[in-house]
Amino acid sequence: MTQKVISKTPGSGTSNPGRAFFGKSLLRRKMVDNIARGAVTAGGWVIIFSILAILFVIVSEFYPLFKNPTVNLISEFKIKSPALALGMGQYREKAYTVETDGIRFYSLTDKKFLSKPELPDLNEARVTHVSPSVSNSPVLGLSDGRIYPLQIEFRSVYDSDSKRSIQPELKYENPIQVIEDGSPITVLTHIKNESSLRIAAQAWQSKVALVEIKERKTMMGTTRKSISQETISIPVKGNISAMAFDEAYNGLLVGTTSGQILRVDLEDPYAPAQLVGATPSEDISIVNMAFALGGYTLVITDSKGGVTSWQMDKNSENNLSLKIINEFKPHQTAPHLFSYSLRNKGFLSGSEEVIRVHYATTGKTQLTLPKPGKSSYTAMVLAPKFDGILTADKAGNLHHWEMENPYPQISYAGLFGETWYEGYDRPEYVWQSTGGTDEFESKFSLVPLIFGTLKGTLYAMLFAIPLAIFGAFYVSQFMDPNLKRTIKPTIEIMAALPSVVLGFFAALVIAPQVEKFLPGVFLMPFIVTALLVAALLIYETTPSIKPVAKKGKEIYLLTIITFLGGFLSFYIGTLVESSFLMGDHRSWLKQVFDVTYDQRNALVVGLAMGFAVIPIMFTIAEDSLSNVPEHLKASSLALGATPWQTALKVILPTASPGIFSAVMIGFGRAVGETMIVLMATGNTPVMEWSMFNGFRALSANIAVELPEAPEGGTLFRILFLAAFLLFVMTFIINTIAEVVRLRLRKRYQGL
Repeated sequence: MTQKVISKTPGSGTSNPGRAFFGKSLLRRKMVDNIARGAVTAGGWVIIFSILAILFVIVSEFYPLFKNPTVNLISEFKIKSPALALGMGQYREKAYTVETDGIRFYSLTDKKFLSKPELPDLNEARVTHVSPSVSNSPVLGLSDGRIYPLQIEFRSVYDSDSKRSIQPELKYENPIQVIEDGSPITVLTHIKNESSLRIAAQAWQSKVALVEIKERKTMMGTTRKSISQETISIPVKGNISAMAFDEAYNGLLVGTTSGQILRVDLEDPYAPAQLVGATPSEDISIVNMAFALGGYTLVITDSKGGVTSWQMDKNSENNLSLKIINEFKPHQTAPHLFSYSLRNKGFLSGSEEVIRVHYATTGKTQLTLPKPGKSSYTAMVLAPKFDGILTADKAGNLHHWEMENPYPQISYAGLFGETWYEGYDRPEYVWQSTGGTDEFESKFSLVPLIFGTLKGTLYAMLFAIPLAIFGAFYVSQFMDPNLKRTIKPTIEIMAALPSVVLGFFAALVIAPQVEKFLPGVFLMPFIVTALLVAALLIYETTPSIKPVAKKGKEIYLLTIITFLGGFLSFYIGTLVESSFLMGDHRSWLKQVFDVTYDQRNALVVGLAMGFAVIPIMFTIAEDSLSNVPEHLKASSLALGATPWQTALKVILPTASPGIFSAVMIGFGRAVGETMIVLMATGNTPVMEWSMFNGFRALSANIAVELPEAPEGGTLFRILFLAAFLLFVMTFIINTIAEVVRLRLRKRYQGL
C-alpha cells in the first residue's frame, strides 16, 4: 500500500502568510495616507477660513464708514404760532421756539407746550428778526429798533430716585436801542465767546450798529459788564441783506442784494470797507452768510438757490479776499435758513421747500429732508450732538427728526482724493487725525500713508535686492562648500532678530552715524567698487598672489577690502564736506537743493529694513540656485562653457522663478513692517520722495493711533480700513509673484 504525499509550496493553496502580511501592510499604508491627506486638507481649509474670518472682521469694522446717512421724522405737533427760530437741549427732550410775541418752551418727548417766560421790558414790541444760535444764545431784533440778547440753558435735575429731568431756564440782558427812530430790525447777527458778546444790526440802508457787551470779573469775585455802541456807514450797492462776524480776522462781513461781500475791520471800523468777494452776477443777491464750526469756513447762500463755502485768503500785501472752496447741491429757491453743528463741520441750509444736510470739509450734500406737509419751512436747528434736526413751518407745526450720520467727514474723495482744508492754499492729501481744539478739522486722507508705505519699501528693496541676490548667487555657485555651511546658517539666523531690536539699533546708532558721515555713505559704493576692481586687476596680473586668495574663499579678501573701503569713504567724505559742502552737508543741502535733512529719514529706514528682509530673500534665492539640476550644469561645462557662462546663461534663468519669488516675498515683508518704520523714521505723513525726509507707513500708523482711538469711532474704523488696504496690497503682491513664477517655471521647465 502506497501513501500519496502532497507537498505545499509557498504561495500555493489557501494558506499564504506572506500575502496576508503584504495585504495588511498595504491597507495600513493606505489608511495612514488617507489620514495624512485628510489632515493636510483640513489644515489648509482651517488656514483659509481663518484668513477669511480675519478679513471679515476687518471689513465689518470699516464698512459702517460708507453707509448712507438716514433721517426719520419721529414726532410732529402743533405750536402756538409759526416760529422764527428754534433751539433744543443736548438730549433732545426740551426745545424752545422764538415767536413774534416771545419765547416758548416745549417738551419734544411729550409733544406739548410747557411754558412762556416773560421778557421784561418787551412792552408792546414784537420780534421781527432773530440771530439764531445753536449754543442757545439767540439775539432778538424788535419792531421798535431794539435788540434783546438772551441765554437759554437746559439744566439736568435729578430727584431722590436719581431720575433725570430737564429744566429749561431763561436768562436775558437789558434791551439795547440801536435804531433811534424806532424802525424794526431786519438784518441781525451776533457772536459770543467767554468774555464778550458782539452784535451787529442794520440801522439804516447803509448803516450798521455795532454793540459789544463785555464781562469782567473783579478781584472781589463780582462780575462787571460794560456796553459799547457805535454806528458805522458802509457804502453798498443795493441793500444790506446778510451779515456775519469773522472772528478769525476780527472783521464783519456784509452781504448785499447786488451780490457784494464787504469786510469791515473791527479794529478800525471807520476805515473804508474792503470788497472781498462777490457773486457771479449783480442779479444774484446774498441771502445768508454764516460760519461753520471753527469760524474759518464761510457758508453763503444766494437768491438763485446756490450754497457755497468760502475761505479767507491773505496775499503777500496782507490784503484779504474770499476764495470759493466748495459748491453744494443747490436749492430751487433762495435758502434763507442756516444752522451749523457744534461737533463737526456739518451744517444745514434750508429754503421754504426743502432742508439739506451738508459737510463743509468734503463738499458733499449728504441728506435732503422733504417737506412733511404743504406749508413751507420758517425755522430749523441742528441738535447739539448732530443726531437730530428740529424744524418749524408756517402752519405752526414743529417737526422732530432723528438723524443717523455718525461719520459725516468720510467720503471716497476725502480718503483717497485731494481735499481743500481750512487754512490751506490748495487741495492737498493730508493725514492729521487729532488737533488741539474741538473746532479741529479732521484730515483722514490715506494717500500719504500709502505713499509712505511704498516709499519705505522702495528704499529698503534698493538696498536689500543687490546684497541678497548677488550674495545668494556667489554662495551657491562659487563659494567653497565647507565655508558655505557656515555662511548660510549665519545669514538665516539674522531673520530671527526682532524688528524692535533693528528699529532700536537704527534709531540710536545708524541714524546718528549716517547724519555724521552722510557724504562718506554716498561715496562708499564708488570707492569700494574702485578698490574691488583694482584688487581684481592686481589679482589677474600678479600670479604670485593668486595662492593667497584661494578659489571659493575670496570672501575673506572681499570682506577686508570692503571694510577698508568703508573707512576710506568716511575719511574722504569728511574732506569733501569741509572743502566743498560749506563744512556742513545739512546746510549745503538746504541752500543748494532746498532739502531739509531729518535725522530719522527714509535712508535710515532703507538700511535697517533692508537688513530685515535680506535673510528671507537670500535663503529663498540661494535654495533656488542650489536646487537647479546638476546635469544642467555638467552638460554646460562639458560643452565648453566657462563656470561664469554656465551660471549666467543656464543656472540663473532656470532659478529665475525662485529668485523672483524671493524678491516679491521680501517686498511683501517690507510692506508690512511696523516697528522699524515706527522707530527709525520721523513718522510724519509727508508726500516727498526725498530720502532725507521721513514718512508714515500704514502699519506704523495703525500701531501709533489704534491704542488712542475710541472703539467704534471714526479714527478706529479708518485704521481698520488701513489694515484692509495692507491686506489687499500684500495679496496683490503675492498673487503677481505666483503668476510670474509659474510663467517663468513653464518657460524654463524644458531645460
